[in-house]
Amino acid sequence: MTDSAAPAPGAADDPGGIRDTAPRPAWLRALIAVGHRWPSLLALAWAVYSLSDVGDGLEYMILFILPAAGYLFLAVADRPRITWAVVLALLAAVVVLRALDIDPWPPLASVVIALAALGLVNGRLRRPRVFALQAPGALAFMAAGLLVLSVPPAAGGYLVAAGLVGHAMWDGFHWRANKIVARTFAEWCGMVDLVLGLGLLVVLITR
Repeated sequence: MTDSAAPAPGAADDPGGIRDTAPRPAWLRALIAVGHRWPSLLALAWAVYSLSDVGDGLEYMILFILPAAGYLFLAVADRPRITWAVVLALLAAVVVLRALDIDPWPPLASVVIALAALGLVNGRLRRPRVFALQAPGALAFMAAGLLVLSVPPAAGGYLVAAGLVGHAMWDGFHWRANKIVARTFAEWCGMVDLVLGLGLLVVLITR
Protein backbone atom coordinates (compact mmCIF):
# COMPACT_ATOMS: atom_id res chain seq x y z
CA MET A 1 0.00 0.00 0.00
CA THR A 2 1.41 3.40 -1.01
CA ASP A 3 1.62 6.04 1.71
CA SER A 4 0.11 9.14 0.03
CA ALA A 5 1.22 11.26 2.97
CA ALA A 6 4.89 10.42 2.59
CA PRO A 7 7.06 13.36 3.56
CA ALA A 8 8.75 15.36 0.86
CA PRO A 9 12.45 14.77 0.31
CA GLY A 10 14.48 16.49 2.96
CA ALA A 11 11.49 16.95 5.27
CA ALA A 12 13.02 14.60 7.80
CA ASP A 13 16.04 16.89 7.94
CA ASP A 14 13.90 20.00 8.26
CA PRO A 15 10.71 19.12 10.17
CA GLY A 16 9.51 22.68 10.33
CA GLY A 17 9.82 23.16 6.58
CA ILE A 18 12.33 25.96 7.06
CA ARG A 19 16.04 25.32 6.72
CA ASP A 20 18.25 27.03 9.26
CA THR A 21 20.62 29.52 7.68
CA ALA A 22 24.12 29.39 9.11
CA PRO A 23 24.90 32.68 10.90
CA ARG A 24 27.50 34.90 9.32
CA PRO A 25 30.90 34.91 10.99
CA ALA A 26 31.57 37.83 13.32
CA TRP A 27 34.36 39.17 11.11
CA LEU A 28 32.02 39.25 8.10
CA ARG A 29 29.30 41.07 10.05
CA ALA A 30 31.88 43.60 11.22
CA LEU A 31 33.17 44.08 7.67
CA ILE A 32 29.64 44.65 6.35
CA ALA A 33 28.91 47.15 9.14
CA VAL A 34 32.11 49.06 8.35
CA GLY A 35 31.29 48.99 4.64
CA HIS A 36 27.96 50.68 5.32
CA ARG A 37 29.86 53.58 6.86
CA TRP A 38 32.08 54.23 3.83
CA PRO A 39 31.09 57.92 3.59
CA SER A 40 32.31 58.53 7.15
CA LEU A 41 35.52 56.57 6.61
CA LEU A 42 36.37 58.43 3.40
CA ALA A 43 35.56 61.76 5.03
CA LEU A 44 37.67 60.96 8.09
CA ALA A 45 40.66 59.96 5.97
CA TRP A 46 40.46 63.12 3.84
CA ALA A 47 39.94 65.43 6.82
CA VAL A 48 42.88 64.00 8.77
CA TYR A 49 45.12 64.30 5.70
CA SER A 50 44.00 67.90 5.14
CA LEU A 51 44.64 68.85 8.77
CA SER A 52 48.20 67.53 8.55
CA ASP A 53 49.10 70.59 6.46
CA VAL A 54 46.55 73.19 7.57
CA GLY A 55 47.45 76.89 7.57
CA ASP A 56 45.40 79.54 9.33
CA GLY A 57 42.15 77.74 8.53
CA LEU A 58 40.93 80.34 6.05
CA GLU A 59 41.55 77.85 3.23
CA TYR A 60 38.44 76.02 4.46
CA MET A 61 36.20 79.00 3.77
CA ILE A 62 35.23 77.40 0.46
CA LEU A 63 33.29 74.86 2.55
CA PHE A 64 30.90 77.64 3.56
CA ILE A 65 29.82 78.53 0.04
CA LEU A 66 30.31 75.29 -1.91
CA PRO A 67 27.79 73.18 0.05
CA ALA A 68 25.40 76.13 0.14
CA ALA A 69 25.30 76.15 -3.67
CA GLY A 70 24.93 72.36 -3.78
CA TYR A 71 22.14 72.15 -1.21
CA LEU A 72 20.21 74.96 -2.88
CA PHE A 73 20.55 73.48 -6.36
CA LEU A 74 19.32 70.08 -5.17
CA ALA A 75 16.44 71.66 -3.25
CA VAL A 76 15.33 73.61 -6.32
CA ALA A 77 15.77 70.59 -8.59
CA ASP A 78 14.26 68.25 -5.95
CA ARG A 79 16.45 65.39 -7.21
CA PRO A 80 18.42 63.88 -4.30
CA ARG A 81 19.59 61.01 -6.52
CA ILE A 82 21.86 63.34 -8.51
CA THR A 83 23.60 64.62 -5.36
CA TRP A 84 27.03 63.18 -6.07
CA ALA A 85 26.97 64.32 -9.71
CA VAL A 86 26.23 67.87 -8.53
CA VAL A 87 29.00 67.68 -5.93
CA LEU A 88 31.55 66.53 -8.49
CA ALA A 89 30.44 69.26 -10.92
CA LEU A 90 30.87 71.95 -8.25
CA LEU A 91 34.29 70.63 -7.25
CA ALA A 92 35.35 70.59 -10.89
CA ALA A 93 34.14 74.18 -11.27
CA VAL A 94 36.24 75.27 -8.27
CA VAL A 95 39.31 73.53 -9.70
CA VAL A 96 38.83 75.22 -13.09
CA LEU A 97 38.26 78.66 -11.54
CA ARG A 98 41.38 78.37 -9.43
CA ALA A 99 43.38 77.16 -12.44
CA LEU A 100 42.27 80.35 -14.19
CA ASP A 101 43.36 82.33 -11.12
CA ILE A 102 39.75 83.32 -10.36
CA ASP A 103 38.52 83.43 -6.77
CA PRO A 104 35.62 80.93 -6.71
CA TRP A 105 33.78 82.80 -3.96
CA PRO A 106 32.13 85.55 -6.09
CA PRO A 107 30.83 83.16 -8.80
CA LEU A 108 29.53 80.69 -6.22
CA ALA A 109 27.94 83.48 -4.17
CA SER A 110 26.17 84.65 -7.32
CA VAL A 111 24.92 81.09 -7.89
CA VAL A 112 23.61 80.90 -4.32
CA ILE A 113 21.71 84.19 -4.66
CA ALA A 114 20.29 83.21 -8.07
CA LEU A 115 19.18 79.77 -6.84
CA ALA A 116 17.58 81.24 -3.72
CA ALA A 117 15.63 83.72 -5.84
CA LEU A 118 14.61 81.04 -8.35
CA GLY A 119 13.49 78.64 -5.64
CA LEU A 120 11.42 81.28 -3.91
CA VAL A 121 9.79 82.36 -7.18
CA ASN A 122 8.90 78.87 -8.41
CA GLY A 123 7.77 77.80 -4.95
CA ARG A 124 10.25 74.95 -4.39
CA LEU A 125 11.85 76.77 -1.46
CA ARG A 126 8.52 77.93 -0.05
CA ARG A 127 7.42 74.42 0.80
CA PRO A 128 7.25 73.68 4.55
CA ARG A 129 9.86 72.17 6.86
CA VAL A 130 13.28 71.34 5.42
CA PHE A 131 12.70 73.05 2.05
CA ALA A 132 11.76 76.35 3.66
CA LEU A 133 15.08 76.36 5.56
CA GLN A 134 17.30 76.07 2.50
CA ALA A 135 17.46 79.71 1.36
CA PRO A 136 17.95 81.17 4.87
CA GLY A 137 20.51 78.48 5.70
CA ALA A 138 22.54 79.02 2.52
CA LEU A 139 22.52 82.79 2.94
CA ALA A 140 23.49 82.47 6.61
CA PHE A 141 26.56 80.37 5.79
CA MET A 142 27.49 82.75 3.00
CA ALA A 143 27.20 85.67 5.43
CA ALA A 144 29.38 83.77 7.91
CA GLY A 145 32.04 83.49 5.24
CA LEU A 146 31.91 87.21 4.59
CA LEU A 147 32.21 87.83 8.34
CA VAL A 148 35.41 85.77 8.39
CA LEU A 149 36.87 88.08 5.74
CA SER A 150 36.09 91.15 7.83
CA VAL A 151 38.11 90.14 10.91
CA PRO A 152 41.85 89.55 11.42
CA PRO A 153 43.07 86.12 10.20
CA ALA A 154 43.84 85.01 13.76
CA ALA A 155 40.19 85.45 14.73
CA GLY A 156 38.97 84.31 11.34
CA GLY A 157 40.39 80.83 11.87
CA TYR A 158 38.27 80.36 14.99
CA LEU A 159 35.19 81.57 13.13
CA VAL A 160 35.89 79.07 10.35
CA ALA A 161 36.19 76.26 12.91
CA ALA A 162 32.87 77.28 14.49
CA GLY A 163 31.22 77.53 11.08
CA LEU A 164 32.40 74.05 10.10
CA VAL A 165 31.00 72.55 13.29
CA GLY A 166 27.76 74.43 12.65
CA HIS A 167 27.60 73.05 9.13
CA ALA A 168 28.17 69.54 10.49
CA MET A 169 24.97 70.02 12.49
CA TRP A 170 23.23 71.20 9.31
CA ASP A 171 24.39 68.03 7.55
CA GLY A 172 23.19 65.92 10.46
CA PHE A 173 19.76 67.55 10.25
CA HIS A 174 19.53 66.61 6.56
CA TRP A 175 20.80 63.09 7.22
CA ARG A 176 18.01 62.60 9.74
CA ALA A 177 15.37 64.18 7.49
CA ASN A 178 16.62 62.15 4.49
CA LYS A 179 15.56 64.92 2.12
CA ILE A 180 17.20 67.38 -0.30
CA VAL A 181 20.51 65.49 -0.58
CA ALA A 182 21.47 61.82 -0.66
CA ARG A 183 21.99 60.43 2.82
CA THR A 184 25.48 59.23 1.91
CA PHE A 185 26.48 62.78 1.06
CA ALA A 186 24.97 64.22 4.26
CA GLU A 187 27.00 61.65 6.21
CA TRP A 188 30.20 62.35 4.27
CA CYS A 189 29.88 66.13 4.44
CA GLY A 190 28.92 66.07 8.11
CA MET A 191 31.97 64.01 9.04
CA VAL A 192 34.28 66.24 6.96
CA ASP A 193 32.91 69.39 8.57
CA LEU A 194 33.01 68.01 12.11
CA VAL A 195 36.55 66.62 11.94
CA LEU A 196 37.92 69.69 10.16
CA GLY A 197 36.16 72.07 12.55
CA LEU A 198 37.27 70.36 15.74
CA GLY A 199 40.71 69.58 14.33
CA LEU A 200 41.25 73.17 13.24
CA LEU A 201 40.22 74.39 16.68
CA VAL A 202 42.79 72.10 18.31
CA VAL A 203 45.50 73.24 15.90
CA LEU A 204 44.79 76.93 16.51
CA ILE A 205 44.73 76.53 20.30
CA THR A 206 47.95 74.50 20.47
CA ARG A 207 50.04 76.69 18.15
